[in-house]
Amino acid sequence: MAAGCSKSFTSKYEEELHYDVEYEDFCKSFEFSNSSTCWICNGYYGPSYGEPLCGTCHAFIFPNHSNEEAEGLVTKLSDDEDSGNDEPPENGSEAKDRTDDDEPSDYDLVERPRPAAPRNLNQYIDMLSQARDTDESQQKICSLPVEVLLSIFSHLDDLSLWNVSEVCKQWKRILEVHTPQQMWKKYTKERWPLFQQISTIPNWLHMYGALMNSCFCRTCLIQMALKTPMRGRVNHMRANRLRSDIRSLDLDATEGIDAVALDNQLFHWQASILGPAGSPYEGGKFFLYIVIPCSYPMLPPQVRFLTKIVHPNVSRHGDVGIDIIQHNWSLALTISKLLLSVQSLLTDPFTQICMEPELGRMYENERPKFEALARRWTWKYAMYEVLPPLEGLF
Repeated sequence: MAAGCSKSFTSKYEEELHYDVEYEDFCKSFEFSNSSTCWICNGYYGPSYGEPLCGTCHAFIFPNHSNEEAEGLVTKLSDDEDSGNDEPPENGSEAKDRTDDDEPSDYDLVERPRPAAPRNLNQYIDMLSQARDTDESQQKICSLPVEVLLSIFSHLDDLSLWNVSEVCKQWKRILEVHTPQQMWKKYTKERWPLFQQISTIPNWLHMYGALMNSCFCRTCLIQMALKTPMRGRVNHMRANRLRSDIRSLDLDATEGIDAVALDNQLFHWQASILGPAGSPYEGGKFFLYIVIPCSYPMLPPQVRFLTKIVHPNVSRHGDVGIDIIQHNWSLALTISKLLLSVQSLLTDPFTQICMEPELGRMYENERPKFEALARRWTWKYAMYEVLPPLEGLF
């Protein structure tokens, strides 16, 4: 009898072990059905270069509201450690963060341009009819001396500078050696004002890169960084309503929900929600990008997930398919209530109408596989506050 029980237990353990390994392999190899091309036009308008949407579709569906006045703005960096988003330093604590390895350099004092605005639809259409320059001499830039490369890098904005670090190991190493940690810490706080440093972060360049790579769409990151005004006349109702929304965020703070305006006109916001307890998103912090239209509150805000997440009602671009935004917007809804609805959607997906039908079918028919995938993405992309990225893993 005992031998039979032991054999049964061993068989069950081996079955569960095989079950875990099978799901682990699935999570590592998961890709959307057409992840190599634009999920809107399926490559008709051109390659998407690893992004969820090609440039033409993105310019048409999510137009950039930049204007001529915004194109000339620059972001000034200085060594005063003030990004405009941080709390005032207490007892010189910010000054103590700088170590001997973080000595100031020219990068602390140089004026860097703002990220270049995404091309508009007309420019993308023109590009489709123009042949690309394939001159092999362009590939020889890697052979330039370090001093020349550093001079070129000094004219790049922070997003472009980070893209430089992803070109090759040589350029990444140059930036690691010749740019101070305080500079990347400053950039991280500027681009992610709701990010909280809970644990020790050994390398801020790696953290900046990990947060950027955790996002669905880099074009949306550029639009959020530009913070350009929306077209249209801003009314007093909008201003009064947003002031009320800000007060409700401060006074009626809901646990796990936060939001902050990125510009003085209150058009661009960054929000964060914590994964609900008991869900596969538990422990994760998900950042969202909110665009408030000129006609708010008559029209709903645009809400997109920045942090990658596996959910039937969130597209691979980060768009949220929730009824109160799409069809049943109400004047009684505030930004705080909107974020609370998005958070509740994480525990109760609506699979009858999905942004990602593939994930909806998996949720309905293969729930353990879906939860294993969602949990893995949460650990991989949404837990950098408590689990800083290791070198080479972002």
